[in-house]
Amino acid sequence: MAVLAVAALAVLHAGGAGGFATAPAGALALAAAAVVSRQRTALAVALLVYLVAAVVAAATQAPVAVALWGAVWIPPLAFAQVAASSAVRRPGAAVWEHRLVVGVLGLVTLSTLLLTAPADPFTEVPAIAPEAWRLPLAPVGDVLTALGLVALLVLPVRLGRAAWTSTGPARAALGVAAAGTTAAPLTVVFCVLLAVARNPGAVDPEQGSVAFLVALSACACFSVAAAVLASGAVSARWLRTVLRVVALAVAGLVVAGVGTLVTAVLAPTAAALAVAALTVVVAGGAWFGAERIAVVLTPAEPDPGPAEPTGVPGLTKREAEVLGLLADGASNAGIAARLVVSERTVDAHLRSVFTKLELHPAPDANRRVQAARIWMDHAGPARTPG
Repeated sequence: MAVLAVAALAVLHAGGAGGFATAPAGALALAAAAVVSRQRTALAVALLVYLVAAVVAAATQAPVAVALWGAVWIPPLAFAQVAASSAVRRPGAAVWEHRLVVGVLGLVTLSTLLLTAPADPFTEVPAIAPEAWRLPLAPVGDVLTALGLVALLVLPVRLGRAAWTSTGPARAALGVAAAGTTAAPLTVVFCVLLAVARNPGAVDPEQGSVAFLVALSACACFSVAAAVLASGAVSARWLRTVLRVVALAVAGLVVAGVGTLVTAVLAPTAAALAVAALTVVVAGGAWFGAERIAVVLTPAEPDPGPAEPTGVPGLTKREAEVLGLLADGASNAGIAARLVVSERTVDAHLRSVFTKLELHPAPDANRRVQAARIWMDHAGPARTPG
């Protein structure tokens, strides 16, 4: 389907139809992202729907088709986040954060579809220009858009907290998953910066729109890559690479946003010098900051993967899962994130585990360390990927 959509867009582009919607770079990027995401069905389907919507909109120029195409770029953001987050969750669990993200962004998609009327965005003014759209109920759409951006921050914050409070292999896996979920909100920020780049930046809006299609594709690919890494043993090299990609993306957005404003108010030479200095400072800080975070999140010893939830007599299956993740370095927040339960539930399971293992509070002993040692003694060399 991706190949057919790209072929159709290529024919339309050669005939001069569709403007940036049929641009080869954007079409190929979206098709490649759909193929890369094929094991994450919802994300792959969302990308394919966006491609097909572009074909229909460019071919028919019908307002309804154009409005649909202008709305269905949003679902891939939600499913990209879910793909990265799912890698560190218990298989088959219903995660409330996932439902929140998909639900809110679904409402944003509907509001974009129903509350806007396209004004021929394929001639001269691409869709990133606000004057290309008539907003009958703009305040409602603005509120839902703001809620959508807030929803996209839920998973990065919760997984980031879980990673920061954990240790060992669990920390690295949670950190990579958290990094994967940041791609979606960064893509939204990039979309906003495109409007700034057009005015006052005087950047060609068609080129900016093609860049957005490429950025959306990169978001999907990065989230899937993070999901693959987080689902297995995360090496220090890959953890460092993932964090540097996110840090440099943030640095690029900062430089682009500030640089656009500086260029609009300063003389060309002064603006060039200011942007160059800003790039060195921001990019350098991002590079070394990512390195520092990677050092903190990297396990102190080679990562053999989480231990199998078996071997300790007297524990229930869930207690064994909790103890296994504790032994893997996960904090209560990390355990709650991976098992999709509340931290209060994790605390209750741990109290039960400590009681059954006869680990009583003592000023000179750490029960978590003692419990992890007992787990490792019983689990032995048997390990499985996370």
